[in-house]
Amino acid sequence: MTQHIKLLIALILFPFTAIAQDQIAIDLSTDWLRRDWDKCEENVTGIYQDNAFKIQSDHAAALFWQVPTKEGQALEVDRDQSWIRKCKRPPMDFEKNIQKGNTERLISIKDYPYISWQWRVSNTIDDTNTSDDEGEILKDGDDFAAKIGISILTDKGKLHEVTYLWTRTIPEETVLTQKTTVVRWILEFDWYRIVAQSGDEHLNTWINEKRNIYRDFKRLYPKEEPSKIARIYLMSDSDNTGSTSSAAFSDLIFHKNPPSGYVQNK
Repeated sequence: MTQHIKLLIALILFPFTAIAQDQIAIDLSTDWLRRDWDKCEENVTGIYQDNAFKIQSDHAAALFWQVPTKEGQALEVDRDQSWIRKCKRPPMDFEKNIQKGNTERLISIKDYPYISWQWRVSNTIDDTNTSDDEGEILKDGDDFAAKIGISILTDKGKLHEVTYLWTRTIPEETVLTQKTTVVRWILEFDWYRIVAQSGDEHLNTWINEKRNIYRDFKRLYPKEEPSKIARIYLMSDSDNTGSTSSAAFSDLIFHKNPPSGYVQNK
Protein backbone atom coordinates (compact mmCIF):
# COMPACT_ATOMS: atom_id res chain seq x y z
CA MET A 1 0.00 0.00 0.00
CA THR A 2 1.48 3.37 -0.97
CA GLN A 3 2.26 6.12 1.51
CA HIS A 4 -0.43 8.28 -0.13
CA ILE A 5 -3.19 5.70 0.33
CA LYS A 6 -2.24 4.94 3.94
CA LEU A 7 -2.19 8.61 4.78
CA LEU A 8 -5.64 9.07 3.24
CA ILE A 9 -6.98 6.10 5.22
CA ALA A 10 -5.66 7.58 8.47
CA LEU A 11 -7.36 10.88 7.73
CA ILE A 12 -10.67 9.25 6.69
CA LEU A 13 -10.88 6.78 9.57
CA PHE A 14 -10.14 9.42 12.17
CA PRO A 15 -12.11 12.47 10.98
CA PHE A 16 -11.91 15.60 13.06
CA THR A 17 -15.07 17.41 14.10
CA ALA A 18 -14.40 21.11 14.47
CA ILE A 19 -14.70 22.18 18.08
CA ALA A 20 -14.09 25.69 19.28
CA GLN A 21 -10.92 25.66 21.31
CA ASP A 22 -8.60 28.45 22.34
CA GLN A 23 -5.44 26.38 22.31
CA ILE A 24 -3.96 23.09 21.17
CA ALA A 25 -1.48 21.38 23.47
CA ILE A 26 0.79 19.03 21.53
CA ASP A 27 1.34 15.59 23.04
CA LEU A 28 5.12 15.28 23.33
CA SER A 29 5.04 11.87 24.97
CA THR A 30 4.72 9.62 21.92
CA ASP A 31 4.72 9.12 18.13
CA TRP A 32 7.97 10.94 17.39
CA LEU A 33 9.79 9.87 14.23
CA ARG A 34 13.57 10.07 13.99
CA ARG A 35 15.68 11.68 11.29
CA ASP A 36 19.46 11.37 11.38
CA TRP A 37 22.34 11.21 8.96
CA ASP A 38 23.74 7.75 9.73
CA LYS A 39 20.86 5.31 9.21
CA CYS A 40 19.57 5.73 12.78
CA GLU A 41 23.04 5.15 14.25
CA GLU A 42 23.89 8.72 15.28
CA ASN A 43 24.88 9.00 18.94
CA VAL A 44 21.71 10.88 19.88
CA THR A 45 18.98 9.84 22.29
CA GLY A 46 15.46 11.21 22.53
CA ILE A 47 13.17 10.21 25.39
CA TYR A 48 10.04 11.50 27.08
CA GLN A 49 10.68 11.79 30.80
CA ASP A 50 9.38 13.98 33.63
CA ASN A 51 6.79 15.63 31.35
CA ALA A 52 9.42 16.74 28.83
CA PHE A 53 11.02 15.43 25.66
CA LYS A 54 14.76 15.24 26.28
CA ILE A 55 17.51 15.02 23.66
CA GLN A 56 21.18 14.24 24.28
CA SER A 57 23.75 14.53 21.51
CA ASP A 58 27.41 13.48 21.56
CA HIS A 59 29.33 14.60 18.46
CA ALA A 60 26.20 13.74 16.50
CA ALA A 61 22.98 15.06 14.99
CA ALA A 62 19.40 13.82 14.87
CA LEU A 63 15.98 15.39 15.05
CA PHE A 64 12.61 14.09 16.19
CA TRP A 65 9.48 15.04 14.25
CA GLN A 66 5.75 14.52 13.93
CA VAL A 67 2.74 15.88 12.04
CA PRO A 68 0.63 17.62 14.71
CA THR A 69 -3.17 17.70 14.56
CA LYS A 70 -5.94 19.74 16.16
CA GLU A 71 -6.49 16.94 18.64
CA GLY A 72 -2.96 17.45 19.92
CA GLN A 73 -1.99 13.96 18.79
CA ALA A 74 0.44 13.17 15.98
CA LEU A 75 -0.97 12.14 12.63
CA GLU A 76 -0.45 8.43 12.01
CA VAL A 77 2.38 7.68 9.59
CA ASP A 78 3.25 4.19 8.36
CA ARG A 79 6.48 3.35 10.16
CA ASP A 80 7.22 0.40 7.87
CA GLN A 81 8.21 2.70 5.03
CA SER A 82 11.86 2.34 4.09
CA TRP A 83 12.74 6.01 4.52
CA ILE A 84 11.35 6.01 8.06
CA ARG A 85 13.10 2.76 9.04
CA LYS A 86 16.38 4.26 7.79
CA CYS A 87 15.75 7.61 9.53
CA LYS A 88 15.90 9.51 6.25
CA ARG A 89 14.27 12.83 5.44
CA PRO A 90 10.63 12.71 4.27
CA PRO A 91 10.36 12.26 0.47
CA MET A 92 9.60 15.26 -1.69
CA ASP A 93 5.92 14.27 -2.09
CA PHE A 94 5.28 13.77 1.63
CA GLU A 95 3.69 17.19 2.22
CA LYS A 96 1.72 16.95 -1.05
CA ASN A 97 0.24 13.65 0.12
CA ILE A 98 -0.81 15.28 3.38
CA GLN A 99 -2.62 17.99 1.43
CA LYS A 100 -4.55 15.36 -0.54
CA GLY A 101 -6.06 14.01 2.67
CA ASN A 102 -8.53 15.59 5.08
CA THR A 103 -6.52 18.66 5.99
CA GLU A 104 -9.20 19.70 8.48
CA ARG A 105 -7.23 17.74 11.07
CA LEU A 106 -4.14 19.87 10.52
CA ILE A 107 -3.46 23.03 12.50
CA SER A 108 -3.96 26.31 10.66
CA ILE A 109 -1.51 29.10 11.37
CA LYS A 110 -4.24 31.62 10.62
CA ASP A 111 -6.49 30.10 13.28
CA TYR A 112 -3.66 29.54 15.79
CA PRO A 113 -1.08 32.27 15.07
CA TYR A 114 0.65 32.06 18.46
CA ILE A 115 2.96 29.38 19.84
CA SER A 116 4.39 28.90 23.32
CA TRP A 117 6.74 26.33 24.77
CA GLN A 118 9.33 25.73 27.47
CA TRP A 119 12.88 24.63 26.83
CA ARG A 120 16.02 24.02 28.84
CA VAL A 121 19.64 23.42 27.84
CA SER A 122 22.59 22.13 29.86
CA ASN A 123 25.11 24.06 27.77
CA THR A 124 25.34 26.24 24.73
CA ILE A 125 27.62 25.60 21.76
CA ASP A 126 30.48 27.76 20.53
CA ASP A 127 28.97 29.90 17.76
CA THR A 128 32.12 31.77 16.74
CA ASN A 129 31.96 30.11 13.32
CA THR A 130 28.23 29.54 13.06
CA SER A 131 27.61 31.97 10.20
CA ASP A 132 29.35 34.26 7.74
CA ASP A 133 28.96 38.04 7.55
CA GLU A 134 25.78 37.64 5.52
CA GLY A 135 24.14 35.45 8.15
CA GLU A 136 24.45 32.23 6.19
CA ILE A 137 25.07 29.21 8.41
CA LEU A 138 28.45 27.56 7.81
CA LYS A 139 28.75 23.79 7.81
CA ASP A 140 31.53 23.70 10.42
CA GLY A 141 29.41 25.74 12.83
CA ASP A 142 26.01 24.29 12.12
CA ASP A 143 25.20 23.12 15.66
CA PHE A 144 22.71 24.49 18.17
CA ALA A 145 21.98 23.55 21.76
CA ALA A 146 18.25 23.60 21.06
CA LYS A 147 16.16 23.99 17.94
CA ILE A 148 12.43 23.81 17.35
CA GLY A 149 11.19 23.87 13.77
CA ILE A 150 7.72 24.27 12.29
CA SER A 151 7.23 23.31 8.64
CA ILE A 152 4.34 25.27 7.16
CA LEU A 153 2.41 24.85 3.93
CA THR A 154 1.44 28.04 2.14
CA ASP A 155 -1.98 28.66 0.63
CA LYS A 156 -0.39 27.73 -2.72
CA GLY A 157 1.03 24.43 -1.45
CA LYS A 158 4.66 25.47 -1.03
CA LEU A 159 6.59 24.35 2.03
CA HIS A 160 8.42 26.83 4.24
CA GLU A 161 9.83 26.65 7.73
CA VAL A 162 10.01 28.82 10.83
CA THR A 163 12.71 27.61 13.20
CA TYR A 164 13.74 28.94 16.61
CA LEU A 165 17.25 28.57 18.04
CA TRP A 166 19.07 28.82 21.34
CA THR A 167 22.59 30.18 20.72
CA ARG A 168 25.54 31.28 22.85
CA THR A 169 26.39 34.80 21.67
CA ILE A 170 24.35 35.51 18.53
CA PRO A 171 21.83 38.22 19.50
CA GLU A 172 18.19 37.35 19.92
CA GLU A 173 15.95 38.03 16.90
CA THR A 174 18.90 37.51 14.53
CA VAL A 175 17.78 35.69 11.38
CA LEU A 176 20.18 33.09 9.99
CA THR A 177 19.89 31.40 6.61
CA GLN A 178 20.56 27.74 5.91
CA LYS A 179 20.97 26.43 2.37
CA THR A 180 20.04 22.85 1.53
CA THR A 181 20.97 21.33 -1.82
CA VAL A 182 18.96 18.34 -3.03
CA VAL A 183 20.07 18.53 -6.66
CA ARG A 184 22.92 20.96 -7.29
CA TRP A 185 21.85 24.06 -9.27
CA ILE A 186 18.40 22.57 -9.80
CA LEU A 187 16.78 21.93 -6.42
CA GLU A 188 18.08 24.14 -3.63
CA PHE A 189 16.25 25.56 -0.62
CA ASP A 190 16.82 28.44 1.77
CA TRP A 191 15.66 27.82 5.34
CA TYR A 192 15.46 30.61 7.90
CA ARG A 193 16.27 30.37 11.60
CA ILE A 194 15.38 32.93 14.27
CA VAL A 195 17.42 33.21 17.45
CA ALA A 196 14.79 33.11 20.21
CA GLN A 197 17.17 32.66 23.15
CA SER A 198 20.83 33.52 23.53
CA GLY A 199 23.44 33.19 26.25
CA ASP A 200 24.51 31.01 29.17
CA GLU A 201 22.65 32.95 31.83
CA HIS A 202 19.77 30.48 32.07
CA LEU A 203 21.51 27.13 31.75
CA ASN A 204 19.63 24.22 33.36
CA THR A 205 16.62 26.48 33.83
CA TRP A 206 13.24 26.19 32.16
CA ILE A 207 12.61 29.19 29.92
CA ASN A 208 9.17 30.13 28.62
CA GLU A 209 8.93 31.26 25.00
CA LYS A 210 5.92 32.94 23.41
CA ARG A 211 5.93 33.82 19.72
CA ASN A 212 3.56 35.09 17.07
CA ILE A 213 4.43 32.45 14.51
CA TYR A 214 2.24 34.07 11.86
CA ARG A 215 4.15 37.31 12.26
CA ASP A 216 7.48 35.48 12.18
CA PHE A 217 6.42 33.66 9.00
CA LYS A 218 5.50 36.94 7.29
CA ARG A 219 8.78 38.44 8.42
CA LEU A 220 10.68 35.65 6.67
CA TYR A 221 8.37 35.17 3.68
CA PRO A 222 6.59 38.50 3.14
CA LYS A 223 5.09 37.51 -0.23
CA GLU A 224 3.64 34.21 1.00
CA GLU A 225 0.55 33.39 3.06
CA PRO A 226 0.80 30.54 5.59
CA SER A 227 -1.80 27.80 5.76
CA LYS A 228 -1.45 24.47 7.63
CA ILE A 229 1.39 23.00 9.71
CA ALA A 230 2.97 20.03 7.93
CA ARG A 231 5.27 18.95 10.75
CA ILE A 232 7.16 20.05 13.85
CA TYR A 233 10.58 18.89 14.98
CA LEU A 234 12.85 19.12 18.02
CA MET A 235 16.63 18.98 17.86
CA SER A 236 19.89 19.37 19.79
CA ASP A 237 22.95 18.69 17.64
CA SER A 238 26.71 18.71 18.09
CA ASP A 239 28.26 16.89 15.12
CA ASN A 240 29.85 19.72 13.13
CA THR A 241 31.55 21.36 16.12
CA GLY A 242 32.63 18.06 17.69
CA SER A 243 30.90 18.87 20.96
CA THR A 244 28.07 17.59 23.15
CA SER A 245 24.69 19.06 23.94
CA SER A 246 21.44 18.29 25.69
CA ALA A 247 18.07 19.99 25.63
CA ALA A 248 14.56 19.41 26.95
CA PHE A 249 11.24 20.64 25.57
CA SER A 250 7.87 20.90 27.28
CA ASP A 251 4.40 22.50 27.07
CA LEU A 252 4.31 23.09 23.31
CA ILE A 253 1.01 24.87 22.67
CA PHE A 254 -0.62 26.66 19.73
CA HIS A 255 -2.95 29.54 20.67
CA LYS A 256 -5.79 31.42 18.99
CA ASN A 257 -5.04 34.52 21.06
CA PRO A 258 -1.87 35.94 22.62
CA PRO A 259 -0.90 33.71 25.56
CA SER A 260 -0.59 35.26 29.01
CA GLY A 261 2.62 37.26 29.28
CA TYR A 262 3.11 37.54 25.52
CA VAL A 263 5.23 40.51 24.44
CA GLN A 264 5.52 41.27 20.75
CA ASN A 265 9.07 40.94 19.51
CA LYS A 266 10.70 43.69 17.52
